[in-house]
Amino acid sequence: MNQNLWNVLQTILEKDSIGTTELALARENLSPEVFTALVEYLQDGLKAKENPWV
Repeated sequence: MNQNLWNVLQTILEKDSIGTTELALARENLSPEVFTALVEYLQDGLKAKENPWV
């Protein structure tokens, strides 16, 4: 696994929610392709739980 992705995931998992700060950190530390994949994954997870995407 990409070390930057792992670091971002660990940071996100430590939080109660994912907000703009966490997304900014992810965007800063990940390649555009990996960031896009992460956002899509998070959106799909929220849709599955029927939570609105922020």
